[in-house]
Amino acid sequence: MNMSLRSSRGFSLAEAIVSVSVLGIIWLAAVDAMIVGEYSASCARHRVQAAYIAQQAIENLRKIPYGAMASSGPTAVVIDSRGTPDNNNDNFNGIQTITVDAEASGTYYKRVAVNIRWNEMFFGRVRQVSEYCITYIANEPQIN
Repeated sequence: MNMSLRSSRGFSLAEAIVSVSVLGIIWLAAVDAMIVGEYSASCARHRVQAAYIAQQAIENLRKIPYGAMASSGPTAVVIDSRGTPDNNNDNFNGIQTITVDAEASGTYYKRVAVNIRWNEMFFGRVRQVSEYCITYIANEPQIN
């Protein structure tokens, strides 16, 4: 029986190196997509939390009498992953600024702006993100 040195079975070294290289590139792309996806999910969760805190601030402002509404300076905001205040289980730490604009307001309404700023970490770099909400509160004596 005559056997040749070169068999038709199996892969050559060049084919193996090319296939391992292609699999490595695919694996790196998948890992990169997972990291970016995790960052995007974290940023989206923090945006929802900031909108929730802004809404809470506006609702609390609606509870006080119309004439007593005043701007408040920057205050620290710490909320956890469920959006509840004062829990350090999440890395959402930011500054909340509430502005009641009396000059732009009339006698029948006041313009209220809530700005929440926080820092997001992305590949070791800090990126500042903010959520800004504007609403108008009416002067309704029967409600206030």
